[in-house]
Amino acid sequence: MWLWLLKEMIERGCEPDAVTYTAIIDALCKDKLVAEAVNLFSHMKNKAISPNVITYTCLIHGLCNLGEWNQARALLKEMVGQNISPDIFTFNILIDSLCKEGLVSNAQSIIKIMIQADVEPDVVTYNSLMDGYCRRSQMDKARKIFDLMVQNGIVNAFSYGILINGYCKSKRIDEAMQLFDEMPQKGFLPDTFTYTTLIQGLWNAGKPRAAQELFKNMCYHGYQPNIITFSILLDGLCKQGDLDEALTLFEAMERSQLKPNHVSYTILIDGMCKAGKLHDAKEFFSRLFEKGLQPNVYTYGIIIKCLCIEGLLVEAYKVFRGMKDGGCSPNGCCYNVIIQGFLRHGDVPKASQLIEEMIGKGFTADATTAKLVMHLLPNDDLILRKLQNQTEGSKGVNVK
Repeated sequence: MWLWLLKEMIERGCEPDAVTYTAIIDALCKDKLVAEAVNLFSHMKNKAISPNVITYTCLIHGLCNLGEWNQARALLKEMVGQNISPDIFTFNILIDSLCKEGLVSNAQSIIKIMIQADVEPDVVTYNSLMDGYCRRSQMDKARKIFDLMVQNGIVNAFSYGILINGYCKSKRIDEAMQLFDEMPQKGFLPDTFTYTTLIQGLWNAGKPRAAQELFKNMCYHGYQPNIITFSILLDGLCKQGDLDEALTLFEAMERSQLKPNHVSYTILIDGMCKAGKLHDAKEFFSRLFEKGLQPNVYTYGIIIKCLCIEGLLVEAYKVFRGMKDGGCSPNGCCYNVIIQGFLRHGDVPKASQLIEEMIGKGFTADATTAKLVMHLLPNDDLILRKLQNQTEGSKGVNVK
């Protein structure tokens, strides 16, 4: 549409200027049509229309979103060569994108260019760099950046959230809690993201009571839990076998404006299956559809496995075949689950049929399926040979 508009302008004798080209390049990048934006950028320069800092920034942003770091850095170098000074926004886009990909050393080199261009790094720059180190679990380096920000008086609440998240993911929960407790003393209030991060960290650290107390503290202070907060709590409660409390929490979600999504249902269905409550799991699986929610392949895999364990193979097969009609085609995991169900319950012909089908779709037998086949179908040379061909040269299990 944008290129058509540009063509229409030219045909009507209205020559586009730098502002017009920049607007269209920006729109193309936002529509993820970056190749078209790059071509238009080249066309613009060929027509001797000089791009400005905004043009370059839009294109760098689009390239970063596609992971085209080298091309983005080349554009930055081109800008400087054309005596077009990148602004703080230009630098921060590139630095943030590199850090999110874990390319912190590359981001550091951009910061050096930034300083040489007399552009002072700001809180966004440092937050991006700190986040990059956190993503690489280099928490000591992340802490140094944080301390430098404190020293320079540019730390903000988001800075605390980033470092707390990094500590939680690195399972350094005590340091995360220490930072959390420090926030109000420094004049910063935690947000829902920070609370949710810590609740997850406490569950992962094996401190469920502390996680639940923090959730209560969050609600008491007027912070609205989001769907991720609820999902973390549901998952933790189900994993520790406290299904009654998980159901109470789920019902509270349903009464609130924040409605459970398919992830919430999947967590409960999984917990019910593991607790041997197949009837309840089936009921919640049906409720998914009643609520207009679409189960994903993981949800289907859980309920199919549960039905197979209970020996309800006809019902499991019906759910398996109904996946495609429900807009969710089975993947290799689902095939392996139902094949294992039929093998374990002695229905070798149906298992063989599904193995053939699975192989035909390009999915691979996992270790459990391969072992069951070797044990139960030792004389089926065709199936064994096909599974052997699948696993040769890969990390699969050798079935011979």
